[in-house]
Amino acid sequence: MKMENEVVINKCGNYPENFTKIDILSNPDFVFENDPSYQSIQLFDSELNTIYVNSFIECEHYVLGGWDNSPAQFNEISFHNSFSLLIAGAIIIRYLLKKIYIRSNAKT
Repeated sequence: MKMENEVVINKCGNYPENFTKIDILSNPDFVFENDPSYQSIQLFDSELNTIYVNSFIECEHYVLGGWDNSPAQFNEISFHNSFSLLIAGAIIIRYLLKKIYIRSNAKT
């Protein structure tokens, strides 16, 4: 739980005084209320969808659900995945070309 709190504090700011956590998931009709004293924050999900949160409770809910305020993190993950696939493909192609070369030299 403490690690989750640190992530929320990092993304949403410090917990307000006398903060009580609301069980949002148990209420399918829950509507977040705008907090005029809270500065709106833009969050991104893994597919780079964006949302602006207007209260600490809303921010906490989305951050704990995996949303982040930095799309660069998701871009870097995508880069690493693409790079790994490129390297694996290059190794496979090199292996196949080497095998074809060995076969063609064995026939002559």
